[in-house]
Amino acid sequence: MQQKSKDILKRYLLIGALSGGLISIIITFLMDFLFADALQGTWRSTISNDLNRCLSINTTPDSLLVYLVFGLILIILFLIGALMGSFFSLIIYRFFQFLTGPEK
Repeated sequence: MQQKSKDILKRYLLIGALSGGLISIIITFLMDFLFADALQGTWRSTISNDLNRCLSINTTPDSLLVYLVFGLILIILFLIGALMGSFFSLIIYRFFQFLTGPEK
């Protein structure tokens, strides 16, 4: 592989990772906003209830611990989305390389 194609591959992977991570965070917030009434709560109220039930920590949905756990969950979702986005962009890159043929 030449240096130019390595740079293009890095660019594809970076763009795919960023877009996949951002899309996963956007979907998370949209689900929280759109289905809060149907599911009788938000992420924060669910985290507060789980902390109370599993660890016997009484927290409100607006406490700092709930926001820290929510941030940790968002980071995990961002990383999973970034991994899937970079994998998808790698597939697209390889497909375009197949269509254009070998470099001379």
